[in-house]
Formats: sequence, structure tokens, C-alpha cells
Amino acid sequence: MNLMGRLLPFRSLRARLAALLIVAAAIPILLTGYISYRWIYIVQTEKIYRDWMDKVERDSTELEQKLDELGRVSQLLDVEGGIGREVVQYIESGDPYERSVLYRNISESTANVNFSNPALGAMFFYVPGLDEPILFPNTPGKISFDLDSLPLFYRQKDFTYYGPYPSLNQDASGEPVFALLRKLDYGQGRFLYAYVETKVTGLETIFASSGDPSLTGHSPVYHVLTNPSGQTAFSNLPDDTPIGQTFRVSDRNYQIFRASGQHGWTLYQLIPSPVYNHEMNRWLSQFALLASISLIAGIALAWLIWRMVYHPIRIINREISRFRYNQMPNPALATGLAEFDRILDNFQSMSLRIAELISDVEEKEKRRGRLELEKLLVQINPHFLHNTLNTIQWLARIQGQTNIAELVSIFTRVLHYNLGKKSIIVTVREEVEAVRDYIDLQNIRYDHSFNVRLKVDPAAEEVPIPRFILQPLVENALYHGFDNDEGGKIEVVIAIESSSSGLRRLLLRVTDNGKGIPAEKLAKMMGEDDDRLRRSGLGIGLRYVRKMLSVYYDSDAEWSIESEDGGGTSIAIRLPVVLKGGEFFDPGADRG
Repeated sequence: MNLMGRLLPFRSLRARLAALLIVAAAIPILLTGYISYRWIYIVQTEKIYRDWMDKVERDSTELEQKLDELGRVSQLLDVEGGIGREVVQYIESGDPYERSVLYRNISESTANVNFSNPALGAMFFYVPGLDEPILFPNTPGKISFDLDSLPLFYRQKDFTYYGPYPSLNQDASGEPVFALLRKLDYGQGRFLYAYVETKVTGLETIFASSGDPSLTGHSPVYHVLTNPSGQTAFSNLPDDTPIGQTFRVSDRNYQIFRASGQHGWTLYQLIPSPVYNHEMNRWLSQFALLASISLIAGIALAWLIWRMVYHPIRIINREISRFRYNQMPNPALATGLAEFDRILDNFQSMSLRIAELISDVEEKEKRRGRLELEKLLVQINPHFLHNTLNTIQWLARIQGQTNIAELVSIFTRVLHYNLGKKSIIVTVREEVEAVRDYIDLQNIRYDHSFNVRLKVDPAAEEVPIPRFILQPLVENALYHGFDNDEGGKIEVVIAIESSSSGLRRLLLRVTDNGKGIPAEKLAKMMGEDDDRLRRSGLGIGLRYVRKMLSVYYDSDAEWSIESEDGGGTSIAIRLPVVLKGGEFFDPGADRG
């Protein structure tokens, strides 16, 4: 968890303040931007879209009406009840007078049609096979007519629509027109054609050679007209869009609006995307400017807040650094901010408490030193004593006194463990070996075997404990638990206990079936030291054990004595498995 906390981003206060203030500044900007964007998109964009759609639909309706007008005019030229009947009579008549009368009547009729339809362009009859196939044109001058060169728009039964292309009327100066060529059958497989043009009056901007810039200000709007097969009939796009090819254009470059006629042709209106999105782009640039200013203001506020917070933090950090080297109380300081002043006050209270704890630890160390001094006082020059005992041991072996040699050997080991050069912290295994040596020594001394059983959990053998805390308990049981040596039993149990919470503790229990301890004496043993107990020898070992436990375990050690008059005694000690009061193995500790 600690490692993950160090790996998280924005670990410094400055970075987190900056991030939070930037987020706080960005949220209203984003909300305002979203609302305004939605308003522009829904209200403005959709309105603009609808306006453009209305325009292309109006243009397509206008073009549809002009094409319908061609059909209506062609009805006046029909061979059944129209001018076409007289044209057929004119073609078939061989009488010059009749032909002149018909010619005059036909000319007057075509003039009336032309006068009543001012949007008409060229109009005439076309009769293939005649020396002069063009009859009764409504325009002066010669008409150059090639049916195969006309751009086909679409066909509908006997009606063939062409366009847009320049008018055949030479006086029209290349004005674009749409034309209808209507096939008129007058019997016996004979037929002629009525050709009628209509001008694109009102649609000039659509069929201009380049787009109309008046609609968007500076950039033109382009138009494309396709026939029912989807092939291009007209285009003023700057891109190469061949006439007669299937029309395709990328939606990414243009905003496209379309409307279709009732006969399947389609009129496209194309606006370059930058022009169409001009208002939206201008709003985005203004919004970006406002957002940048707001973010800069948020960063500036973060810097000002950091400056306001940094000074108190520096004072607190300086006070903590000072406390590392000097635990003496410091006069009360002030940061200028109530929250940081409370933190500083709490730290100063904590530092006073830490100083008190350090003083307690120093006092305990002094008590430990005094305890070691007391033990040193009872060590009567162990070097001299060991050398003397070794001399006695070798003399006994030389003279064949094996019992004396064994006694001295065991006694030497006991003295070496208790008084020799050995760390004050030993393992349970070493402590148990010393107890066994002590029991062997007592067996030789009293010339019989004490009934002492040792039950040691293998898992507890390497647990570190203070030296010489088990032997005094066994010694008290041997000397003070029995009035005679017969029938006396002592059981030493060493094991690892586990509580329901999973805490592991070391159990040391010494139990005897001796005469027990009277309640009054037991209460004194459990309480303060008593001079009479020490003089009797009963309290010396327990006093030493209690002091050792206090020095090395403090309140973590638990010990209890259970005894009944005449019912034996049980002394139990429970210790933490991990020793906190000193170095475990100190080979440099010289005790002798």
C-alpha cells in the first residue's frame, strides 16, 4: 500500500492543488461550452441546414416547372389539333399558294406561342429527310442543329429532354437552356419532331460556369445536376467532374444538399465545408480563447494558494527537522493560519510526549545496567574460579576419582553458563541444556535422581529469551517445594501457544506436586519484594526473573503462580516470540 501510494501521480501538494483548480475552472467552461454548442448546433446549424434545403428544393421545383412548361408548349405543336397538323399539310402540299397560306398561318401561330411564353428560346420543327429539315424557327438566322450532339437529360415515351447547353438561338449569347424534342407521328410510319427550348430564367446562379459567391459572401456555392441514371448532366465544381460520368463527391470537402425531380433527376447544391462551418469554427476559436484564459487564471490561483500554504508547511518541516536533533521543547510558534497552527500545536504536544518516552527508555536502560551490575557483583572472579575447578577436575581424573571429575565438569558448565562470557540473550535450547546440567549437578550432590521431566516443543527451541530465567524456577521447586526427596515430581513444559487472533507466544511452565505455598506468602511473592522472603531464599530467584522480564519485555510478559497448601505449585510465564528488549545474540558481550 505504501509503495502504491508513492507510485501514484500528483504526489506533491502543489501538483494536486493545480490539478484541482484546473478541474474546477474547466468544469464550468465545459458546461457552458456544451450548452452553447448545443444551442448553436440545434438552433443555428439546423436552421441553416433547413434554409439551404429549402433553397435547393425551391430551385428544383422551379426547374421542374420549366420542364413541365416545355411539355405544355409541345402540346400546342402536336399534329392532332395543334400547329403540327398544319405543318404536316405544309409538308405534303404541292400547291404553292396553299403552302404560302399555310406558311403564313404557321408563322403567326408560332409567334403567338412565343409571345405567350417569354421564357422560350429557340422553337422549330425538325423533319429528317427533307432538304431543309428545320421548319418554322422562331429565331432569325440559320440554326445549326445536330441531334446527336445534344446532351441527353432523360427520356419519357416520345419526349426527350436535353440540357443544359447553350441555346441554338445565336442572339442568346450562349445562354443555357433545356430543350424538349417531341416525336410527332402523322401516319404510315412518317414522323417529325417538335423542338422547344426554355431559358433558365431565375436559375442563372445554378447554371453559371462558376459557383455563386453572393450566397456565402466570398466563397461560391456549387451546383451539380444528374440525370435519372445518376450521371452528371451539369457541374460547375472546380474539381474535374466529367459530363456523363457517375457523380461522386466526398462529404468531407462539401456540405451537400439535394432535391430530386419527379422524373428521377437530382439537383445538388454543394457548399465548401470551411464556408459552411465558418460560424461554428469562429465560435470554437472564441471558446478556446476563453477556456485558455480561464485555465491560466486557475493555474495562477493554484500558484497563489500554494504560496499561501507553503510558508506554514516550511515552518512545520523546520520544526520537525529540529526535533530530530534536539528534543528540547521549543517556544510556541505561529504560522498565521489557524489550521496549521493546530497541526503545529499537536506536533509540539507529540514531541513532548516523545521526549518523555525517550526519558523512560533511558531510565529503563539505567535499570538494566544496574541489574547487570548486581549480577556482576555476585560473580566472584570467574576466571580464577574456572581455573581452580579445572585443576580439581584434572587431579580427580589422575587419581581415578571419576565421580569427582564428572561433578566438577558439570559444575564448571553451570558456572560457565551463569557467570561466563556469554550473551545475555540465549535460545530456549541453550537455556534447557543449562537446566539439564543443573539437575545433573543436584543429582550427584544428593546422590539420587530427582524426578524432573522436560517437555520442549521443537518449534520453540530457537526462540530467543533472556538467560537464566528458567533455572531459578526449577531451583525454587527443588529447594522449597518438598520436605523430603521421595515422591517429588517436577514438570517443565516449554511450548508455542497460538491465540484465536493468530498471536503466537512462548509458554514456560514449571509445575511440582510439593507442599505448596501458603496464601499469605503467595500474596507477598506476587506483590512487592519482602526482605524475609529474600533471606529465606524463596524470593531471590523470582525477583531476578521478574526484573529480567520487566527489562526485556516490559508489559508484554505475563506470569502467574498457582498454588494450594499441600497441593503443589505451578509457575507459568508467557512471552512474545519476538524479543524487543535487547540484542538477541551479542558475541561481544563480556560478562566475566
